Amino acid sequence: MSSEKPTVEKLTKYYSLQVVSQERLYNFLPKISILASDKVCCDFIHSLIDQICGKIISFDRFINDENQRVVYQLIRVYTLFINKVVGKDLKKEFICEDLKTANVDNIYITAISDCIISRFQDIKKELTEKLSNISSSSLSDFDWKMNAILSSDRINIVQENVLLLNLTIDTNINDKKEQVLIELSKKELDHILETFDQINEVIQSLKV
Repeated sequence: MSSEKPTVEKLTKYYSLQVVSQERLYNFLPKISILASDKVCCDFIHSLIDQICGKIISFDRFINDENQRVVYQLIRVYTLFINKVVGKDLKKEFICEDLKTANVDNIYITAISDCIISRFQDIKKELTEKLSNISSSSLSDFDWKMNAILSSDRINIVQENVLLLNLTIDTNINDKKEQVLIELSKKELDHILETFDQINEVIQSLKV
């Protein structure tokens, strides 16, 4: 009976990332070697996981006058990394592969992956709760129409298309619904669509 290696869709050079533009953030992952040993690395990762799970954590013991900026950046980047790998429900082999792709030293790869796997369910539970608590309100319906507005600068008559978007919001309070009317120019619509893409990236990182 043969065992096949599980397959995971890879949209970038990392299993845990879905957006190529985020790859540059992982360039900082190898800086974890600034910590004195794999034991200190384990302490650092467990402290990060405690913080992700809602505890108030001090990282002062990892910081000195020379490494302060690096450690603060490591906190941000490894928090992102942990959220990503847990959000995508990656197995240890894929977590190790991402760290290897980022050129993290082997001794730290083992320490980091072991810490994440040992706390995987705690992290997953916390991310699930955060995602479900983002908002109690929800969009129940919407309607839209396009208006053409004519304006003149005395030389040319310009037609500008404006999107009128009517949103019906379910507030989940006594079955109350709210109507929100939004008027968007093409530039504003492009901006809001770009913002939605960024929101989707965050949601995908929390998705379990």
